[in-house]
Amino acid sequence: MGLRFPHRGSVYSPCLGCCALGAAKGGCIHHYEEPERAIRGPRKNPPPKPPQETEKTVEEELLAHLAPLIEDHVLTDVVRPIKSGKEAVVYCCRADASLGRDLVAAKVYRPLETRSFKRDTVYQQGRDRGSRPDARVLRALGKKTQHGRTHKFSAWIAHEMRTLEILHAAGADVPEPIERSGPVILMEYFGDIDVPAPVLLGVDLDADEASRLYAGVLRNVEVFLVHHRVHSDLSAYNMLYWNGALTIIDFPQAVDPRYNDDAFDLLVRDLRTVNGFFAAAGAETVDPSDHALRLWRAHVDPRR
Repeated sequence: MGLRFPHRGSVYSPCLGCCALGAAKGGCIHHYEEPERAIRGPRKNPPPKPPQETEKTVEEELLAHLAPLIEDHVLTDVVRPIKSGKEAVVYCCRADASLGRDLVAAKVYRPLETRSFKRDTVYQQGRDRGSRPDARVLRALGKKTQHGRTHKFSAWIAHEMRTLEILHAAGADVPEPIERSGPVILMEYFGDIDVPAPVLLGVDLDADEASRLYAGVLRNVEVFLVHHRVHSDLSAYNMLYWNGALTIIDFPQAVDPRYNDDAFDLLVRDLRTVNGFFAAAGAETVDPSDHALRLWRAHVDPRR
């Protein structure tokens, strides 16, 4: 029997292990491939690849949270960043006429992925007292799931907003809270369009002015305690100085002395920290432990 050849231009594959049997029967051809299919190169005009989204920088991601406020005619423009910290960046923004002011401060919390909650246990203690958090949220918090982290992140921001509302209404020297939108808190701005109010740490004070401002700080600490708050991170870095007056800022870590076992120690620490700045400026300061105990017995627990 003669061999049957495939059509012209084909190539043969080698025989694998059956040549003897094939030779006995007059030949052995197992299969073939067309050369065009075997060695075909890339298409001359391949379809265009879909454009890949470039990753946003942290700055772009923070500013993106302000876009809805501009679209909703709450803000008209972002002027510049005025303070950058580990937790958030604060921007000076032009306000829409509906807010009745020219400028506002927009505090934008950094993305959840860049925040660390490793050291916040002391501040979180007691925050859920008197409320009924969702059981699923409590389980998630216990297991440290993404859902739990997201809830904790949102609660951290909401806590600062609520604290500002309480203390501003009580007459404390804190920024007036205006609105919260996701990770953004809009609040009263101190300074002008060209120069934001500096933090107290960089201000040179004479002894008389230092004494006057220190008395104001002690008054505010007492107002905070009357309304169930200890700042817990009070320092000259968290005070703004403008037109001879102080404004205390940054309250996400504030604790409720009724439910937090570390609140008294945090109060003493706050007083000791501010004492260091004002004493260096020439003010006569109180004893941190004695003053904290007097305030505590007057407004928290008379039996301490």
